[in-house]
Amino acid sequence: MKRVVTGLTLCLLLSAPAFAASPKIEAAIKTFKAVAGDAARLKTFCEMTKAMDEAGEKPTPAADAKVDGLMKKLGADFESAWSAVEGLDENSADGKAYNAALDDLAGKCS
Repeated sequence: MKRVVTGLTLCLLLSAPAFAASPKIEAAIKTFKAVAGDAARLKTFCEMTKAMDEAGEKPTPAADAKVDGLMKKLGADFESAWSAVEGLDENSADGKAYNAALDDLAGKCS
């Protein structure tokens, strides 16, 4: 019986890296956490999400310019993190981790 438990434990330990997010997604998550911890950047992020919500499905050029300006204000690291979602399957482990981190950040906006 001890062998079975040891074998199962070893299998779980070896498969653990498969559940970890990719380095690109880990970097995005780290960036989102950094924004959450910086009051000025969080305020800018919240302004950006509000502007995106107000623009809706068919944003005007002015709305796009406003969002782009706020994105640039958040910094190159945030722009890179934001674009990490491109080509990402939202049902994959990476997609779920990315969306959870972004939802956590968005949840800090009041």
